[in-house]
Amino acid sequence: MAVPTSSTADAQARGGVFGGVPGRPVSLATPLPGQPAARNGQPAGAEPAAGGGTGSKAPAAAKPTLVGRMVLRGKRIASRKAVKHLIRAITRYGDRLGSQFAGAMTYFSFLSLVPILMVAFAVGGIVLRNNQELLTQLKDEVAKLLTAGLADPITGLIDSVVANPLGIGITGLLIALYSGIGWMGNLRKATRAIWRPEFEEDKATVDNIVIATLKDLGSLVGLGVAIVASLGLSTFGSKFATQVLDWLGLGERQWLGPVITIITLLIAMAADVLIFLWVYTVLPGKELRSPFKARLRGSILAAIAFEILKYALIVLLPGVATTSKTAAVFGPVIALLFFFNLVAQLVLFIAAWIATADGGPELADGPLPEVPEATLLVRKDPSTTRTAALLGVGAAVGWGVGRRRR
Repeated sequence: MAVPTSSTADAQARGGVFGGVPGRPVSLATPLPGQPAARNGQPAGAEPAAGGGTGSKAPAAAKPTLVGRMVLRGKRIASRKAVKHLIRAITRYGDRLGSQFAGAMTYFSFLSLVPILMVAFAVGGIVLRNNQELLTQLKDEVAKLLTAGLADPITGLIDSVVANPLGIGITGLLIALYSGIGWMGNLRKATRAIWRPEFEEDKATVDNIVIATLKDLGSLVGLGVAIVASLGLSTFGSKFATQVLDWLGLGERQWLGPVITIITLLIAMAADVLIFLWVYTVLPGKELRSPFKARLRGSILAAIAFEILKYALIVLLPGVATTSKTAAVFGPVIALLFFFNLVAQLVLFIAAWIATADGGPELADGPLPEVPEATLLVRKDPSTTRTAALLGVGAAVGWGVGRRRR
């Protein structure tokens, strides 16, 4: 038998006094006569919690402004791994004077055009010496294209080339060798300056002028072999694709034209990848060499960008040259200068991108600081009661100060 506690006994006694059933315990949740009923599970007579009414809701958080959302999105983008890598590459390229090195490479690239043209003229002079009709036709085309003041020196140059092709060819080869070694030396120095952890080169590892010249000459020959192999692969691939279509009897199908163009472009890009992979593998040296994965990705990016620049040059240059006779003379020169500079900056920027990839040479001053994660701050607008209270306090303080001065 359960023994009632004191609280139960008191409740039974109260039940008899206030009209309850004698001997029956009164529930604490049951309202007594004259007492309001409990609501929402709270004791009768208790005040409802702030904001806890059935119809009330919590105040909605203020939405960030448009500028705040844009800043937040920018911080989120900047905290990504690929974006951090890009920022490191841009910083390295600017700190290591990438644009200045690209200008030097542009100068030697344009300078090398002169001896290359001299060699081409020498070969053309040997051909034109035995073909008088072709020589006359060339002079007529030059006279039609240029004005009389510009056509006469050009025709005189053609006659001198035809008269002495061997001397011009040898001179052109010597100048091409000088400019080519200078171009390769600038490319090697620029690549290593961007690649190594410190901008200043260790004097103990610097080669003397003879060894450096021989290395640049060997690198120039290797790059020439890579370019010839690349062009041969591109030419052979395009002709092979056309030949296969002819064997299958599909050579006259017009809808296959874009397919052949895409195949030729892909073959050219594969050849470009081999060239850039050679540059980013040989020039930095074994002690500064980055992982193969980073070099391969950088070579693919460089090949894609190079094909875009080459396509723009091929498409835009003929249009510029046909606008006027002045543009026909100076337009190709300016376009080639611009093209050489863009290619030089492309090569050096990709070098900076590869050098700052994971696994590359570490900087002596440590990695760049991490970009902090985005944090959203929401500020509540001041309530009317608080504003009125602050205004009242300010008015009272002002009244007191003014009365004290009197």
